[in-house]
Amino acid sequence: MEKAIETIPESLLGNISTKLIDVVLTSQDRNAVPTQLAKRVIYLWRQDQLATKTGVSTLIDAAIKVDADKTYWILDELGLQKVSASLKSVF
Repeated sequence: MEKAIETIPESLLGNISTKLIDVVLTSQDRNAVPTQLAKRVIYLWRQDQLATKTGVSTLIDAAIKVDADKTYWILDELGLQKVSASLKSVF
């Protein structure tokens, strides 16, 4: 997964972060994101690090658990089809 994340341009990290936060926060399934992962998201948010590669990686992990199809669609919409395909092979 980390190799795929590394290919994401820095200029897209903020946009991806915003869209993935929406996926995670609008989930109807409150138990979709494991506690440890939720704590990591909150920690990165408090450190203002969600728009970094580490933050986006964590958000992708959480968003895939919540709604994988929507997560892949967001990546595809932003022109990151290779990242999306790579993640599909991992998850």
